[in-house]
Amino acid sequence: MILAPAPDPLTLRKLISVARETGHEVEVATHSIDTYPEPVAVVVMLEHEGWAEVVRQSKGIWPMAMVVGVLSLPDPGLWAAAEDAGCDLVVTRGALTKTLPARLEAWIQSPGGRRLRLFPVADVAGRLGVVMRLDHEETGPLAVYHIGPDILAVSDLCPHAGALLSEGEVNVDDGIVTCPEHGSRFDTHNGERVRGPADLGIRTYDVIVEDGQAYLLLDPG
Repeated sequence: MILAPAPDPLTLRKLISVARETGHEVEVATHSIDTYPEPVAVVVMLEHEGWAEVVRQSKGIWPMAMVVGVLSLPDPGLWAAAEDAGCDLVVTRGALTKTLPARLEAWIQSPGGRRLRLFPVADVAGRLGVVMRLDHEETGPLAVYHIGPDILAVSDLCPHAGALLSEGEVNVDDGIVTCPEHGSRFDTHNGERVRGPADLGIRTYDVIVEDGQAYLLLDPG
């Protein structure tokens, strides 16, 4: 089932077309979403007041459901806000029937691919090494590196004594980062320990690029 809280008529017609193509039904939510059975996707109209709360509730109730934000017209600010709020896909109404079927099929094959918007790839062109540091509630401190053609994300804490690896040196040729405290070395491509005193490697996270935008997959690699 595709659950759609208060869609406009045009969006509803497009969703019905998507549902027919993908073998699902569309349920228009007329009361609290927590009274409905688990859907494969929740489609939220981003110009409606309270859309962010619907996204939050959907993620809390059905973590494996795909949350789709729909805009009637492109709005970069609202688009970014929707991604930051947890939408797994943001799309204009005009592109809905073209984009959603394939993305929904991929989601069903691998549900729960939650992601966090990082930055436009163009912003790190020509920059190598650490390009971003963040501290997410689910992952803790992370460092994002641009090494050659790759964008890599790893835990920013050295497992030996907790120093921030992003404050150490990184070899932009091979991606080996050296802990600034005790010299442990790690491969940012796969998290493997290259040299102690640390006994363990570091956690890595997958980064994907879509439409020129880099995203961190919150499920660890």
